Amino acid sequence: MRTHRIRLAGPWESHCIGNDGQVVGEAVRCQLPFTVPDAQRESAVLLTRGFHCPTGIDDTTTLRIVLQATESPNAVRINGTDIAECPVRLDGEFAFDITGRIEAFNQLSVLFKSAECEPSAVLNTAWLEIQG
Repeated sequence: MRTHRIRLAGPWESHCIGNDGQVVGEAVRCQLPFTVPDAQRESAVLLTRGFHCPTGIDDTTTLRIVLQATESPNAVRINGTDIAECPVRLDGEFAFDITGRIEAFNQLSVLFKSAECEPSAVLNTAWLEIQG
C-alpha cells in the first residue's frame, strides 16, 4: 500500500469563539505553526482551511487528516461534520479518518478551547494522508 501526503500549510483562517459559541470579530489569515493566543483564555479558537479533493481517489483509497499539535484539538470537522474520534495518536500526531467524507472542495475546521490549553496549544502542521 502506497502512502502520499499533501501538506495543508496555508493559508489558514483563525476565528475567535466567544463563551456563547459565536464567532467574535473578523477572521484573521494565519500560517502554521499557530499558537492559540493567551489573550483568548475565556474562549476558543477555530482554525479553518479549504482544500480540493485530490485526483486518483477511488473506493480502495483511505484518507486521513493528520494534525501535529502540542494538545489534542477539542473538535475536528470536515465540511461541517464532526469527526468524532481520533483512533491514531503518536508523538503529538492526531489522525482522523475522513474516507468517504470529502467532496470536490472541502473545509477543514480545528477547534482549540483556549482555557483548556496550559500552556498554549500549538498546531505545528497538518496534512492529508492518502493510502491506496
